[in-house]
Amino acid sequence: MPIERGKVREYARATGAARPAYLEDPEAPIPPTFLATVTFWTTVGRTLGGPEVRQACAEIGIEPDVRSLLSLEQEYVIHGRVPRAGEELRVEERLHGIETKHGRRGPMVLVRFVLEFSDDHGLRAECHYTSAFVRKDAA
Repeated sequence: MPIERGKVREYARATGAARPAYLEDPEAPIPPTFLATVTFWTTVGRTLGGPEVRQACAEIGIEPDVRSLLSLEQEYVIHGRVPRAGEELRVEERLHGIETKHGRRGPMVLVRFVLEFSDDHGLRAECHYTSAFVRKDAA
């Protein structure tokens, strides 16, 4: 995932991040939530279609379809120095857990997965996601 200065600036403007460094610094630090833009550079969400998730959904009668997927939570963890414009990060995705629950509108499958961002110096950041597959009529 390349961190392009222009993209950091665009993201900062679009999200109202007022810190001048985001807009002016040639090696601008990224706003932490900038990591969510990984979807423009890398396919993420492989874990959502994995065999463990499909099995959990089948057990309670839910189709593991993106149209029945809700994004519930995102948490960003930065390790050490904040990534900056001009750097390139590798991205790895791993399943963190699956849980079935019964909500007000019926059963759901909670899927927790993590995106790890690293470079030659090691782990730089993580994004922890929680999503839920629900029945289409409940979504």
